Amino acid sequence: MRQSVSKGFVYMMSTELVVMISNYLIHIGLARYLGAEDYGLFGVLMSMYLINRAFLNTGLPRTVTKFISESNVLTHTFYSKVLKLQIFSAVGFALLYVILASSIASWLHDSSLTGMIMFLGVMVIPLSLLALFTSGYMNGLRVFREQAIISFSQPIFRVILVFLFVFLGWGIFGALMGYFLALVLCLILFFIIWKNPVVKSDTFIEERGLVKKVLLFSLPITFTALAATSIRNINVLFIKSILHDNTLAGLYTAATTLSNIPFLLFMYLPFVLLPSVSRAVAQQNHVLIQKYIKLSLRWLLLLMLPVIALMAATSTDLLKMFYSSTYIGAASTLSLLVVSVTFLVIFGTLGSIITGSGKPTVEMCLTWLSFLLMVILNYYFIPHYGIVGGAISSLIATCLAMVMGGFYVYRKWGVLVDAVSTVKIVIVSGLVYYLAWLWHFAGFYLVFTYGLWGLFYVFVLWLLREIRKEDWEVVGRLFRKRSLAEYEKN
Repeated sequence: MRQSVSKGFVYMMSTELVVMISNYLIHIGLARYLGAEDYGLFGVLMSMYLINRAFLNTGLPRTVTKFISESNVLTHTFYSKVLKLQIFSAVGFALLYVILASSIASWLHDSSLTGMIMFLGVMVIPLSLLALFTSGYMNGLRVFREQAIISFSQPIFRVILVFLFVFLGWGIFGALMGYFLALVLCLILFFIIWKNPVVKSDTFIEERGLVKKVLLFSLPITFTALAATSIRNINVLFIKSILHDNTLAGLYTAATTLSNIPFLLFMYLPFVLLPSVSRAVAQQNHVLIQKYIKLSLRWLLLLMLPVIALMAATSTDLLKMFYSSTYIGAASTLSLLVVSVTFLVIFGTLGSIITGSGKPTVEMCLTWLSFLLMVILNYYFIPHYGIVGGAISSLIATCLAMVMGGFYVYRKWGVLVDAVSTVKIVIVSGLVYYLAWLWHFAGFYLVFTYGLWGLFYVFVLWLLREIRKEDWEVVGRLFRKRSLAEYEKN
C-alpha cells in the first residue's frame, strides 16, 4: 500500500537516526577494543566501502524512484531491465576490485589487505541490490513503511554481527563479515515482505531506449555522489599510502568520524530545498527563488556555525570523551575537518539550488574539480604536515567548492546571503568559539558546556535582533507546510 510522503519523511528520519547511532557505536567500540593501529586499517577499508556505496547505490536507485513515481506503476520491463543493469554493474565493479586488489594493497604498502579488499568487492553485489530494491523500487512505489523496516533492520543486524565476530577473535575481517551478513539478511527480509507489485504491461515507457534513458539520467547523480563521498572519506587512504602508518590512519579516521556529525545533522536541508527551488524555477518565479536562497543559507549558517565553533574549540575533550585519550593527537585535525564539513554542507545546499534550476552537470563538474584539487594537495600537505595536512587539503578543496558554487548561484540569481545577518552570525559564533576554548567542562559534562554556550549564542543574537519571532514561523512554513506539501504533489 502506498503511504504519504509526510509519513515517509518521518520513517526516513527515524531510520537515519538509527543508522547514525549504529555507525558511531561500531566506530567508537572498535576504536576502543582494537586499538588505534587496527582501527586505522578498519578506517581504510570503510573508506573504500563508502566509496563503493556512493558509486552503485545513488544514481540508479534515485533514477528508478523518479521513473516509477512519474507513473505510479512498476512494470515488468522496467523492473527486469534495471535489475539486469544493476547486477551487471555490480558484478563488473566486484571483478574490478578482485583484479586490482593486489595493486591497491601495494599502493597502500600493506599486502595483508589484499584478501579483505577482494572481499569488499564481493560485498558490492548485495550492497547494490539492496539499494535498488529499497531506495529504488520501494521508494518509487512509496511503500515507506516496508522500506523503513528493512533500513531499520540493517544497522541492528550490523551492530550485532560486527561485534559478535570481532569478539570471537576474527578481528577486522570479522567486522567486514558482519557488514556483509547484515546485507544478506536484509535482502532475505526484502523478499519476505515484498508484495511483488510488478505489472506485465508496460504502460508508461517504451522498451526501446529504456536503458539509455536510465543511464543518461543517473550518471550525473552517480558521479556527483561519488566525488562528494570521496571528498569526505578518501583522505584516510592517502594517509595510509603516504605515511605508511596505521596508527595515524586510525587517528585520522576518528577525527573524520566525529567531524561528520554536523554533516549528518544538516544534510537534509538540500533535500528539503530541492523540490521548492525546482517548483519556483518551473513557475519562473525569480523573487521566490531569491527568497529560498537567502532563507536557506541564513538558517544553515545560523544553526550550523555554533555547532562547528563548539566542536572546534573542544576537539581534544570531544575525542577523549568518545575515543579515549589514545586519540587526542587528532584534535587539530578534527578542528580543521569540522570547518571543512561546514564548507561542504554549504556547497551541498548551493548544489541543490543549482540542480533545482536544471543544471545538475554544473554541480557535478564543481564537485569533481574540488575532489581532484584535494587529491593533488594531499601529495604536498600530507608529507609535510602529516594527518593535519590531509585536513588542510580537505579544507582548501571544500572552500573552493563553496566559493565556486556561491559565485555561480549569485551570478545566475543575483542574490546569496544577507551581509549584515551573516556578519552577526559569524562574529557571535567566533565569540562562542573563543569562550568555549577558554573554559569548558570535561568528560560527559562537555554536553552541559554545549548547552550553556548554545543558550548564550541564542541570547546574544536575540539582543542583536537577529533572532526574531517570525523566524519560527518561517521554519514552520518551510519544513511543515510548504516543502512536504510539494512532496505530496509529486
